Amino acid sequence: MLVLPSTLKIYNASAGSGKTTFLVINYLYILLKSPYPDEYKRVLTLTFTKKASEEMKNRILQCIKEFSNKKVKKEYCSLFNYITKNLSLTKHQLYQRSEKILFSILHDFYSFSRNISTIDKFTYNIIRSLFSEKEIHLEMDTDRFLFNIVENILYKLKNTEKWSNVLIQSSLEKLNKGKNWDLRKELFKIAHVIVEENNFFPIKKMKNFSLENFLQLKNTLIKRTKGFEKECKKKGKKFFQLLEKTSIQEHSFIHLDLPRFFRKFKNGNIFFNPFHERIEKNIQKGIFYSKFFSDLNQKILIEKNQTEIFLLYEKTKYIYKKNISNYLLDKLFLKNISLLSIIHEIKKEIHSIKNEKKIILNAELNKILYERIIEGTFPKIYEKIGTQYKHYFIDEFQDISFLQWQNIKILVENALSENGSAMIVGDPKQSIYRWRGGDSKQFINLIYSKSSSYKKNIKTIEKNFRSYEEIVKFNNLLYQSISKIFHSTIYQDIYTNYKQKIEKKHGGYVEINFINDSKNYKEHIYSNIKNKIEKLLKQKYVLSDIAILVRNNEQGHFLSEKLVRDGIIVNTSISLLIKNHLEIQIIINFFYIIAYPHCYQKRVLLIFLLLKNKFIRTKRRDHDFIIKILFLPLGLFLKKILFKKNSLTLEKLYNQSIYNISEKIIEAFGLLNKRNSTYIYSFLDFVYRSIKRVGNSILDFLDYWEFQKEKESIVISDHINAIRIMTIHKSKGLQFPVVFIPFTDWSLFSKEKVWINVNPHLYNGLTPIFLEKIEPYFKYIKHDNNIRNFYEDYLSNIKFDNINLLYVATTRSIEQLILFSKLGNDKSVSFYIKNFLCERKMWNEKKFQYFFGKEKKNY
Repeated sequence: MLVLPSTLKIYNASAGSGKTTFLVINYLYILLKSPYPDEYKRVLTLTFTKKASEEMKNRILQCIKEFSNKKVKKEYCSLFNYITKNLSLTKHQLYQRSEKILFSILHDFYSFSRNISTIDKFTYNIIRSLFSEKEIHLEMDTDRFLFNIVENILYKLKNTEKWSNVLIQSSLEKLNKGKNWDLRKELFKIAHVIVEENNFFPIKKMKNFSLENFLQLKNTLIKRTKGFEKECKKKGKKFFQLLEKTSIQEHSFIHLDLPRFFRKFKNGNIFFNPFHERIEKNIQKGIFYSKFFSDLNQKILIEKNQTEIFLLYEKTKYIYKKNISNYLLDKLFLKNISLLSIIHEIKKEIHSIKNEKKIILNAELNKILYERIIEGTFPKIYEKIGTQYKHYFIDEFQDISFLQWQNIKILVENALSENGSAMIVGDPKQSIYRWRGGDSKQFINLIYSKSSSYKKNIKTIEKNFRSYEEIVKFNNLLYQSISKIFHSTIYQDIYTNYKQKIEKKHGGYVEINFINDSKNYKEHIYSNIKNKIEKLLKQKYVLSDIAILVRNNEQGHFLSEKLVRDGIIVNTSISLLIKNHLEIQIIINFFYIIAYPHCYQKRVLLIFLLLKNKFIRTKRRDHDFIIKILFLPLGLFLKKILFKKNSLTLEKLYNQSIYNISEKIIEAFGLLNKRNSTYIYSFLDFVYRSIKRVGNSILDFLDYWEFQKEKESIVISDHINAIRIMTIHKSKGLQFPVVFIPFTDWSLFSKEKVWINVNPHLYNGLTPIFLEKIEPYFKYIKHDNNIRNFYEDYLSNIKFDNINLLYVATTRSIEQLILFSKLGNDKSVSFYIKNFLCERKMWNEKKFQYFFGKEKKNY
């Protein structure tokens, strides 16, 4: 179990297996084994989150503190005795070593604390050393930085003819397809693509592709796609011309398959594969009409022209199969090519602003370090680190990105080559951060790959120390059942071999509910959750024992709003976003009608918010009142909604700061009270900060609000007695006595932006092309192995990610796990939960609730 020199220890640690305790024990073993009290200076521990690193520091310090007492507390005795035995030390010797180590740590706490760090912080410290002679600042808020970039780009593009033409063309293309068009959002999206780590290598390959290159490529793609479409239509027309010339009737063909087939070509309906098994089988057998077909004259005409029809079909098939793969890629790539063509202009602006303000982006730390290493300018600090650290611990390895591992691997391999040690702990089943670079395949490859420079010791921590028996048994059975859905043998093995041993006492409870009312699905779920909460409180649970895990913020807001209205205390970052609160919505809508006086949609929304919540009253019916005042000039409109309140007129708003206008709106409608003061003051703080960043323009303020509103929230202490509502992603690493998963019905096949490698000869030298999302058309390409393999790999990865998300959610509970879902097709996780129940011979079409264990509190 303990680390041996020159061995890379790899531990596969499933949820609840006590990996933090495991890391702490091995860390203590190295410290106490050494005759030097400052051995912690030669041990580097890297975690994924700050919370994890702080927890490790606290646990290590607490253990050392307890061991340095002559009377060790009961809860630390087993660990104390275990280490004593494994190190062949007397209790007195271990006590003396612990005392010296504690003394050393307390006198150099900085070194101890620095050496138990997040990977991001470790990378940042290295980069700081590279820029030691320059003043450099770390920008943590990438969105805020990119917001400024977009504003600068917009200004330049409007004043540069060639770039303006690109944007106009892109706008027209979107509008012609009936799509909404928000230039800021599109530019912001491309700016994000540039800085995101997942796009590092594809963007690097586009380094020398200029605007002119993109425009030439666009023309090439348009010409190529139109040429193919023209050729397909030509084949379709030729078939019907042949019928007209020979007097063959469409209904004479068996199943009407051939006329339908060629009509698709004639109409240009070629995206979805028009070939199917029946038509191909009949054509190859020479069956053109049914054996029951009685029109002898038509039979003779078909037989006479059968060879010509067959050759036309074969030529059409040849042309289609030869070109369809590139045609689909061309059409999909053309959707984004106009905006991608200004990628270099955005990159130049990013580089310029970073240099001007002397900043580096947190999102780019791994890329900066990787490039320095690859370019051969090997950071000197690596030599220093290489001699300083002898032992490495890396936690949550499945969440580490490719670049992060490449940057750390050099140090780990160096330590192992010099008789040091390294321990890596992870769980591919908990890999849910692919969208930000995390890739479980690194962990998998590390397990299966060979190394000549060091030994490997791969083990699985099998016990579950978190959950009670019924929950562990349920998860064991569920994921062994689900493992069958994977085509990838690696992904299949990960779940097939998953079976945890039970360490907790007997007991535990799992409940699965299927809601049969699709119209009122969300309302039914809330009603069930509320009833369950009341039941749990009667079982002597408290609110803080309960966590509700959701897939997205929208679901979280729906539930938290309902619970708060019903008087149940909720603690959640989701509900505490200030944008979700009525008073803030009123203020923002007021700003919109000032900025856009003729935007009647915003006027309607403002009146509705004010009437519904009784901030204003009218003797008329709401509808009549809205119609009467909606189209009035702005000044008169304001008077009508404010009635006799004269504190807020259009004249009084002129030449006022946004902050003062906000205060006047709050005062005029009486928005401030004890219940909402925290939200109001948080909003005013945001207004103050926004003025410093974007100035005093209402238009700029509203743009900044739209970019920032998903982040602006208030903070509530974790120590209050309240139900926790959080996304599954944020729940990772946490545990709760009772867990609700209310919407267990997400799709296994969520669409994601991807890069696909293509033949550079067909794309003017460009090797990767960017597709905003993978379309279902790809599943119809069966004759192109490259695309088919790419698509299957893509589907396999996102399916694995979404099952991992379910796994993380169902393994957070200690005593009770309660799921709510609706029956879905085989693209939904709910389908596989139902399939699991079918395999267990529990499923009944008339039954919508299933139990495992007994519903009671485990004391």
